[in-house]
Amino acid sequence: MMAWLVAGVNLLLLAASGLAAPAPTEVGTWELVLAAALALTVVIVAAGILTGRARVLHREQLVALLVIPLLGLPVVLSVIVGVLRGIPFDAALRSALPYTAFLPVALLGLVVGGRARLAVVTGPLVVVGVAHAAYLLGLFLVRVPDPTDTRTVFLARITLIEPRTTLPLLFGAALLPMAAVATARRRVSRILWAVPIAMAVAAALSTQTRSQLVALVGGAGAFAALHAVWRARQRGRSWSLGLVRGAIAGILGTAVAVGILYLIPHTRSLLEALVLRSRTEADTGRIADEWIPALNSVIDDGLSGVFGGIGAGQSFITAGGEERTYVHNLLLYGLVYFGAPGLALMLLAYAVLLVGLWRRALASADRRYLALAALVVALLVYAQFFAVHKLFSYNLMLMLAVQALVQPPGQPAGSG
Repeated sequence: MMAWLVAGVNLLLLAASGLAAPAPTEVGTWELVLAAALALTVVIVAAGILTGRARVLHREQLVALLVIPLLGLPVVLSVIVGVLRGIPFDAALRSALPYTAFLPVALLGLVVGGRARLAVVTGPLVVVGVAHAAYLLGLFLVRVPDPTDTRTVFLARITLIEPRTTLPLLFGAALLPMAAVATARRRVSRILWAVPIAMAVAAALSTQTRSQLVALVGGAGAFAALHAVWRARQRGRSWSLGLVRGAIAGILGTAVAVGILYLIPHTRSLLEALVLRSRTEADTGRIADEWIPALNSVIDDGLSGVFGGIGAGQSFITAGGEERTYVHNLLLYGLVYFGAPGLALMLLAYAVLLVGLWRRALASADRRYLALAALVVALLVYAQFFAVHKLFSYNLMLMLAVQALVQPPGQPAGSG
């Protein structure tokens, strides 16, 4: 019963994070739903603690829980620094909210039960990912007059009319089913699990968002590499040989996938439009316009800037004269706003999470942990080229991966 409740809360959180405004300027209906779901999360965790259900039974859970302070402490300190530097408390808090609001979601892993139930995490991620992909594909077909014409696809990009096209929710449909495809023994099952992957890839192509596509490639490559090494370890073979085989299989699989996409008129136009956009807009100008001025804002502050950051809510001036409080690069954002120690803590959190998922995959023989690790890699890659790290959905998905690791270790529960 508790597993169903947690799965429902996770599903509600994911759906609300996708339906709420990506960069809300006011509180609307879906923002209230999101707040209510977070409040329910806190209630469930508190009830679990009071009844003794939420307990740390294994050292692995304790290590996983370290991710919460590692991610939260730099943000809290950045709020303090921002306020001390004259930023209004509410402005500093709004800037930090996306990074801290979903930290309690990870604690839901403590109340799931004595046996790891990954489906409460992977199920909602796949369902909402498929819904997001279907929405993007529908928007593309409605928005673009002639989906088979490359020039039309290039000029009528759906990112120009809908900011939700850049959400990372479709990553759940693109990457998590890979574990089921690798596990399935019947061809029919593999084909069925390949459907959400194909939908998500096509949806990402329809957005023409290059950083999103790079992130998907990075996530798929991470899963292929991790799975190859994992499989070699499970069979007592050399991990390096497994990695080579995985690389060959990944290259061949990519070539086949691109070939199939090119044979279909609708997806061929998407590929050609992506190439056309890369030729005409190869440089987004962010390095000179944003990244260098952001870095200079830290350097100009001297040691206090390097070690303490400029503080949450603090702005810097781009080369074009625009005032900004965010950076389209997570690592640079961490350095600018959290300082070098805060950035180090953040990177340590990602490392602990990825290593934990890998170790859990080895111990449980469950490929879904590998898929979750690939999802984290995709999120991290995406955040290096886009300010997606400021979105509710990004931080929620990250905490859901932590939730899976916080669950008590147990026997694999299938490929859900």
